[in-house]
Amino acid sequence: MKIFFTDCFDTIQLLDTLGSPFISFDKKSLYPFTFLKSCLDLRVGVLTLREKWQKIVSGHDVQYLLASENEEGAVWVSANVVPSAGLLAAIRRLNRGDVLVHEGYVLACRYTHSGHYCAREIGEKVHILKGVEDLFLLTGAEIENDFKLLVQDARVPTVSATNQLLGNRFYIADKVSMECVTLNSLTGPIYIDEDVTIMEGAHLRGPLYLGKGAVVKMGATIYGNVSVGEQSVVGGEIGNSVIGDFSAKGHHGYLGCSVIGDWCNLGAGTSNSNLKNNLKTVSIYDYALNGDRDTGLLKCGSFIGDYTRLGINSTLNTGTVIGIGSMLADTSFYAKFVPSFAWVFDGNTQTYAFDKFMAYVEALYTSKGKVLSEQIKDKLNQLNKKYN
Repeated sequence: MKIFFTDCFDTIQLLDTLGSPFISFDKKSLYPFTFLKSCLDLRVGVLTLREKWQKIVSGHDVQYLLASENEEGAVWVSANVVPSAGLLAAIRRLNRGDVLVHEGYVLACRYTHSGHYCAREIGEKVHILKGVEDLFLLTGAEIENDFKLLVQDARVPTVSATNQLLGNRFYIADKVSMECVTLNSLTGPIYIDEDVTIMEGAHLRGPLYLGKGAVVKMGATIYGNVSVGEQSVVGGEIGNSVIGDFSAKGHHGYLGCSVIGDWCNLGAGTSNSNLKNNLKTVSIYDYALNGDRDTGLLKCGSFIGDYTRLGINSTLNTGTVIGIGSMLADTSFYAKFVPSFAWVFDGNTQTYAFDKFMAYVEALYTSKGKVLSEQIKDKLNQLNKKYN
C-alpha cells in the first residue's frame, strides 16, 4: 500500500463526490508556518509530522503527493493529520473509494478511478492541525505520545548532584550540560536532546522538549507544554508554546500560548498577552479566510513567522499574527496582523527592502555555521514578489 500526502483533496474532486459538507485541509490555514515548508515538516511535540509517519509506517512507501499521482488503490492522507497507531490501522482497513473522516473533517481516502466515494467515520480521537493555534494546543499531548514512541525505558538518569529531579519520566541525551537545575516530570515527560545546555537556576516542568543544541538561560522558568527547536535559545517565562529551530527568546519577558517560527529573534523584554481583559474569546487573522477568525479560546498568544525579528521591549497583543521576514522595532503594541516583509518603526509600517533582508539572512546562516540553500532563496524571492 502506497501512502501519499496532500495539502488539498480538490485534486480528485472528492468533496463534490461525497455530496456532504465535509471539510478539507487548506495549507493557508497554517500560514505563516507553511509559507516555506510542508505541513509535514512542522514539529508537533518532539517529532515533526514527517518523522512521526516514518516511525509509525514501518516497511511502507511514504511519499509526498504530486498532482499527477492518481494510482488506483493508493491512499491519500491529509498532510495536517497527526499520525497515530489507531489512525494507521483505520487507513489500512480502507477499501477503494472509502474516505476516512473525523467530525466532518477529511483525513484520508483510498483512490479509485471510478470517482465514487463513501465517507467512513474513524470512531476515535484524532489530532488535526486545523489552525495555527493547534500547534501549541497539541504540543503537550504530542510530547507525551512521542515520549512513549521514542523512550522504551523511562527512568531517573544519572546527573550532577546539584540538580533536582522530580518524577522518573526523563530522557537526557549525551553531552547535556546542566547544574543547579530543577526538572519536574510529575506534570509530564521531559525529553532533552543532544548538546543541550541548561544554565543555573532554571526551573523546567514537563511536558517539555529541548531540541539539539538548545540553550536555556539562567533563571529561566518553563511551565510545560513547551517545545524548543534545534539550537534555539530561551530565557524568561515560557508556557504552552512552540519555538522553532535557530530562534532566540533569550531574555526576560513572557511568552505564552504562542508559536514562534524558525530563525526568529525576540528582543530583550519582549512579552505577549494571551488573555483579554474582558475575558472574551480571542480572534486571530487567518490567511485562508483573508480575515479574522474566532479561535474560541480564552487564552491565545502570538504567531510569528520565520526570519522575523522584534526589537527590545516589544509588546504583543492577544492573538497577534506576524508574517515571515519582518522587522518590528516599536515599544507600543503592534497591530494584531503584520504582513510578511514588513519594516515597522516609530509607528510606521513600510516594506522591508528585500536586498537588505537577504543580506541579513545570509549573515544569520553564517553565524550558525549553516549555508542558505538556493531553494530557500528562491522561495523567499517568490514570496516577496507575491506579497509586495
